[in-house]
Amino acid sequence: MLAVERRNQIEDIIQKNKSVMVLELAKKFDVTTETIRGDLEKLEKQGVLVRTYGGATLVEGSLSDIPLSDREVINFEGKQRIGKRASKLIKDGETVFLDASTSSLHIARNIKDKKSLTVITNSERIVNELAVCENIRVISTGGLLTVKNMSYIGRIVEKTLRENYFANKVFFSCRGVTVARGLTESNEAEAEIKKAMIECSESAVFLCDHTKIGKIGVPVISYFDRIDTVITDEKMTDEWRNCLAENDVNLIEEL
Repeated sequence: MLAVERRNQIEDIIQKNKSVMVLELAKKFDVTTETIRGDLEKLEKQGVLVRTYGGATLVEGSLSDIPLSDREVINFEGKQRIGKRASKLIKDGETVFLDASTSSLHIARNIKDKKSLTVITNSERIVNELAVCENIRVISTGGLLTVKNMSYIGRIVEKTLRENYFANKVFFSCRGVTVARGLTESNEAEAEIKKAMIECSESAVFLCDHTKIGKIGVPVISYFDRIDTVITDEKMTDEWRNCLAENDVNLIEEL
């Protein structure tokens, strides 16, 4: 069997079973475990799976491929609580980055009474949400507008952020988060913009509604050592509490 045929079959198996084990695949295809690990490495680079200890798991479908109007209704109440709590961390006169997540949109809806605030965002929806606020200066990054996500992406956005702006705080969400891999996104374009926002901020606040926990994307945005605060809508497990404490991350549970 050709290597490409074997990898195609491995992809079919993981799509069906959601996970695979190296030893089982080696036995099935009558090849060495090293050969299987090589196959899994190639499939990971293609964005099909994420390697784990002794095997691999399926990369779930990207939420960014779902229109923003549909994503808004996913855990609406949890994101609403997170957005309201996050807005309390923003002080009059500050400059903040808001990413194009639905959680950040909830923040925008709760900061309209702030004074002398500057909001820099790559979200078309947030720009429109705050456009009527005379006391808030809104800066759009510009760039290539993605219709489904209503966000601006591209190298020009990264360049604009890194060369022209610095914020007191960045508020962002992502595709998923795990203790082992940190914060991950579903595509490189969104990931790079969030990285730039984090690098150009004094403080990073991760908006972690419970649907993100345990989900895995391919591009890594950040590990916990770059995050200052996590706001979530459910009680965290001891494993998560220990991970955040070890990285000196402030945990806010908005239950």
